[in-house]
Amino acid sequence: MFLQVLYEGLTMGTIYALLAMGIALVWGVMNILSFSQGEFMMVAMYITFFINLATGWDPLAAMPIVIVVMFLFGILIYRTIIARALKGPVLSQRLVTFALGMVLTNGMILIAGGQTKSVPDKLISGTISLGSVAISKEKMVLVVTSIIVTLLLFWFMNRTKMGKAIRATSQDKEAAGLVGINTQTAYMIAFGISAAIAGAGGCAMTYSYYFMPNIGTNFMIFGFIAVCLGGFGSIGGAFVGGMIMGIIDLFTGTYLSVSYKYMAVSVIFLLIVTFKPKGLFGR
Repeated sequence: MFLQVLYEGLTMGTIYALLAMGIALVWGVMNILSFSQGEFMMVAMYITFFINLATGWDPLAAMPIVIVVMFLFGILIYRTIIARALKGPVLSQRLVTFALGMVLTNGMILIAGGQTKSVPDKLISGTISLGSVAISKEKMVLVVTSIIVTLLLFWFMNRTKMGKAIRATSQDKEAAGLVGINTQTAYMIAFGISAAIAGAGGCAMTYSYYFMPNIGTNFMIFGFIAVCLGGFGSIGGAFVGGMIMGIIDLFTGTYLSVSYKYMAVSVIFLLIVTFKPKGLFGR
């Protein structure tokens, strides 16, 4: 049972890791807390659902389209909302994404209703038995997606010209501007990438989870605490923090009670901000 719970916890951790990496990227570059990251993931799940409804495509086939659509959606949100908020007071910058999340949730209720949805007839299904551990093939889609997205994000940030420009902007916006980097473009691309990460995660989640418009809010608190645990602005720390939160979630719910898992993460959050306010990998 221990190994089964550990596997399920790591699987759940991949969801929190994808959420946390998007939050960490936006914070590291723009100093904005992306409270709408969970809602971006929810929107991606519904886009996947509507593509499946219209074409019958499997979520894996729809994933490239969902990622591109969410990237463009993120750029649209940045240009119309975030860029304006950056010119305003700090409080407005902090709260604009919270308000955006509420708009996305309630907007999806108006568009699709509040009923639970799922994507039927997926290509990959069943389980693989490894001794006492039953590995769900559907959940492995989420695990593999998370690993691929993480590796691609690290490659982009460290090996491409735009990735290096985003890193330079996050370290010193004024100095980056002086050497010819368009910091507004760096901001826009970073926000678009964070939405694309949510797109990949949301699409993969339709393989394993039923969903409704408020599903993003349910995952968001764990994703946010994962960022705190790993360290704000640290993408690698966000991934590790997400995996730790998934393990805490499953072990608390299994060995104690589901009602205790929110108390457990709250205690973890309190300990982090008290003894390690910059997180495990924060600078």
